[in-house]
Amino acid sequence: MASAKTLSIAEIAIIKGMLNLNPQPTNQAILAYFTRPDRDLNHRLIAQIRDGYLHAAVSAASETAVQTYMRVSRYRPYLDAAAFLSHPRGATPAQNGARYLHLDWWPVGQGLFSTGAIVTENGPRFNWTYDCGTTSADRLLTDAITNAHQQRSLLGLSAIDLAVLSHFDKDHISGFSRLVRSSPIRVILLPYLSPLQRLVLAIQQGLSADDAEFGFYVDPVGYLRGLDGSDIGEIILVLPSDPDDGPPPPPMDPRPDPEGPEELPVKYEDDEPPEDAEGELFETQANARVRYLKRGGTISVPFFWEFLPYNDASMLPKITKTFKSRASKLVQDLLKLPSTRGRTLVKLKALYERVFRGSVDRNIISLFVYSGPVDQAATLRWLGSSQPVGLFGGSTRFAQMYTGDGSIGAGKQVLDFEKRYRPNGRLDRAGILQVMHHGAEGNWHAGLASLLNPEASIFSSDPNHKGYGHPHAAVLRDFWPFHPVQVDEKAGLHLLGVF
Repeated sequence: MASAKTLSIAEIAIIKGMLNLNPQPTNQAILAYFTRPDRDLNHRLIAQIRDGYLHAAVSAASETAVQTYMRVSRYRPYLDAAAFLSHPRGATPAQNGARYLHLDWWPVGQGLFSTGAIVTENGPRFNWTYDCGTTSADRLLTDAITNAHQQRSLLGLSAIDLAVLSHFDKDHISGFSRLVRSSPIRVILLPYLSPLQRLVLAIQQGLSADDAEFGFYVDPVGYLRGLDGSDIGEIILVLPSDPDDGPPPPPMDPRPDPEGPEELPVKYEDDEPPEDAEGELFETQANARVRYLKRGGTISVPFFWEFLPYNDASMLPKITKTFKSRASKLVQDLLKLPSTRGRTLVKLKALYERVFRGSVDRNIISLFVYSGPVDQAATLRWLGSSQPVGLFGGSTRFAQMYTGDGSIGAGKQVLDFEKRYRPNGRLDRAGILQVMHHGAEGNWHAGLASLLNPEASIFSSDPNHKGYGHPHAAVLRDFWPFHPVQVDEKAGLHLLGVF
């Protein structure tokens, strides 16, 4: 049997941290993390460390470092424990606030559910979600939400700080509604569409006034706040892009505002409501707590992180002046006369088909979101991943680009996208890409992969889904040199690092 001397100081610090967990793992469970083919440890070792007979002078690693070590061990056995401590050669754990980054794309099949968290030792913690839905088996979504909730608890997070809903597809709304019911959410981020635009999307999706999700299209704020168990702080609406929008500003001053609300975990500049918002039902609700993000504005997390959303106006439902004028009375009836919504929706659909000559082609809106460090020189040391990706050692390219079901087509669309994200080096730092619309060919153009140059290209889809066949072959070929990763019914992607 190997002696305790074969354990490093860092390993002993991690073991002591495991012994401080509540509930405490069994001695045998702890020992399993440190037993290797060339090192068979005595089972009494953990008890001797716990009781102070061995290495009494070594301080326990922090709970944050321990939880991260245990999580990475699921994907990478025989870890170097020193990588999880800021002072691996000493006898004390980190005291200077190492920041651990957890990124997860959960296996929900043909859909998308992604979460992220930054956990700082001896300091602030922040977590977010992006979308939550599937057209595959519902149990996949149930399991994913449960696992994400358990992970938040292990990381010491009691609520979702920021939840982003990229677009209004029926399956995304139902999954997002479940997320709202399952956890307090401090801030929700939504793309803003006028009431008429939302109702056109409902028509395009074939919704009826009797569908539960139809209430979201009538009044998204009231719908989310009215869900059983919902506990929502603030809702921020992202206005559509405008041709006159200048480049986004540099990262905001990350220091918290001493006069701002203490419970709000984000900092941003707001804007006046658009003209179309005058008839919104939530504008008359005193407790709606709805804000409009300043055009081109960022959302900053004090001290270290920012989110830059982009609501591409070219993807909004087409609303002509003629259609708007003819539909205005019907829209007001849909908003304010619930008892007649069924009949009114039928009339609006008939008007829509007459004006647009029977065409009901889908307009897929989707809120793009860049997520990355405020410090442009920040470097992250990757600790582990559940699937092979092009992320090794230290890297400055660990920001994420979430695209939902959005489109980056050739010509003006890609130029507008670059105008939003190229300034201040954000696009250059976005090494982790969620590929648009599960890898659909219609949302991509040839050569896009080389332009974005990701270190990890994530396809969240079910290739065996008979109705879609995502990812499409041409898209996959384009991204093949850029470390494509399939997230489907069985395999998720879980990345961990420290910066």
